[in-house]
Order: sequence, then C-alpha cells, then structure tokens
Amino acid sequence: DENGNPVNAVGSDAEVDLEITEDENFITIIYDGQTFVIPKGNGGEDKVEDPKTGDYYYSDGTWSDGGLISIDEHGLNAVWNEVKPKPVAGKTVIGIVFQTNENRIAQTEKDNGFINGYVIATKTAHIESKPTTYWSTDYDFSALKGAKLASTWYDNVNGYEETMTVRDVYKETIETWMPAFDLVLNKFPDKAPENSSGWFLPSTGQLWDVAANLCGSEVAEVMKEWQTYRYDATYYCSETVSYSLIDFFNNMMQYVPDSDKEIMVQDSDREKFCSIWTSTPYDSESANIIEFGSEGLIECMTNWYDADCVARPILAF
Repeated sequence: DENGNPVNAVGSDAEVDLEITEDENFITIIYDGQTFVIPKGNGGEDKVEDPKTGDYYYSDGTWSDGGLISIDEHGLNAVWNEVKPKPVAGKTVIGIVFQTNENRIAQTEKDNGFINGYVIATKTAHIESKPTTYWSTDYDFSALKGAKLASTWYDNVNGYEETMTVRDVYKETIETWMPAFDLVLNKFPDKAPENSSGWFLPSTGQLWDVAANLCGSEVAEVMKEWQTYRYDATYYCSETVSYSLIDFFNNMMQYVPDSDKEIMVQDSDREKFCSIWTSTPYDSESANIIEFGSEGLIECMTNWYDADCVARPILAF
C-alpha cells in the first residue's frame, strides 16, 4: 500500500501483471497498470535525509551525515556528535555543506532549482606549484560593485552572479586578468555534479556563513553581532576567539582521504591566519577577504587584487 506495507492484492490463482525495479533509495512496483514507489527500509526509515550543515557532499551529487545534531540560525549553539561519522565508502567527497537556511540562499539559485543550500569545496583552486592565487591583475576593474559596510558584506549572497559577471565580461581574457575566477571556473580539478550550479567564488555573505557555520559557536556569536553594523567591515570586524578556526574547519574534513582534500593552512609563520578570497571587490584596487586564524582570529579584511590569497570555491545544490 502507500505506506510500504504488503497487502493481499490478488488470489493465489490470479494472473498478475507485475514489474519490480529498484535503485539505491527506492523500490518501484508496477502492478495492473498502477505504479507504487516505496522508499527502501521499513516504511522509509532509510530514505535520504535533508542535507544539513557539516554533511559530506559527493561527486555524484548526494550527501551523508557529517555529525551535526542541532544548530540554531546564524550558526549559534551548534551541537556535534562526539564521534564524527565517516564518509560513505566508495564515494568521493568533494565538499562540505555549510548552509541550508532558505533565507540565505540567493534568489538566482532558487530560480535555477538549487534550493538545498551551499557546499564549500574540500580543495582549493590554484596552479599546481602555488597554493594561492591573485584575484585580478586588472587595475581598471569595474565589473562589480564594491562592498565596505559589514551589513552589506552579510547581505550579499550573490557569489554565483558575481562570478558569472566576471566570466561574461572577461571571456577569453579571464585567464590573464582574473586568475582566481579562471581557476575556479575552468581549471578546478573536481567536476561539479550535473544537479548543481557548478563551482564559483563565494561572495562576502557566503564566506561569512562558512565561518559562522563551520568554525564553531564562538565565531558564530561574534559574527551575529557584526551582521547589522553600518561600519566598514575591514575596520570594525575583527575578534579573537579561544580556539583555532583553521583546526575547527579542518576537522570537518577529518575523515576525508588526503587525495580528496586540501586542508586550510595559515599564510605564514608571521601571519597566523588563512586569507580566503571572496568574489566581492572592496574598491577599484582591492577585494574582500576573510582571515581564518590558527590562534583564534576571525577578521573581515581586504587585500590588493594582486595579493596571494586562497580561492576555495563553493556550489549551490
């Protein structure tokens, strides 16, 4: 029946027109011209759960539990399983889910059918010999509107639109003038699943959500306070928490094979943080970044277009 329970549909002497097929998640029964789809497991107990922050995201577009038990809006009061689940054997992890709140999904993504949320890649976009990249080498860049206020940073979840704008403006010259975008769009080693948006650079608001949701409750509390600041984020949004953001983020990939990930590392022994590009410029000469500290720093900052920072892409699914 519709609940997946067996019924005595016909007598033992009846001729039955019956076809049964199955895939990973469902059993499909075609009986007497009618189709019944039954989730695998007793009454569907094994059916696919909705994605949540911290889940593993695979190359086939599926996901599995990453250990989150509960989390409040803005990344507050996150509770994680003491024993972190491992990825599904035989599947390739290409990302970690960092946002599923529908209010933080851009309208463009919703219109394109990507309503589950966002994933940050387990690898970074770079040339083989260099782990970082320039944002741009074009000092006349004017394709995107800059963002300075903290509230503007938070509200901007349009990394896909910003990345596609750069693609459309620079076209065949993107490799020369906009290397971070080119590496994400054209040279990233992990192919995005067909049921996703494809990889793009995160906007200020999307990288903000990565920090708040994947770097611990202390970070989330600090960044919640910053959300409505009508001040320049690069002057007023800097705090030090009691633990390493780099270690917290890397723990999300603890059981991902080394071949499928690149861990977050600090920029240098002097600069004990990892600087990650957003897709959002600050002004005509610099782009916005977020610094993830190995000694607790969380900071909204900017860097020159030709500075060396990390490009770690995201996708919508």
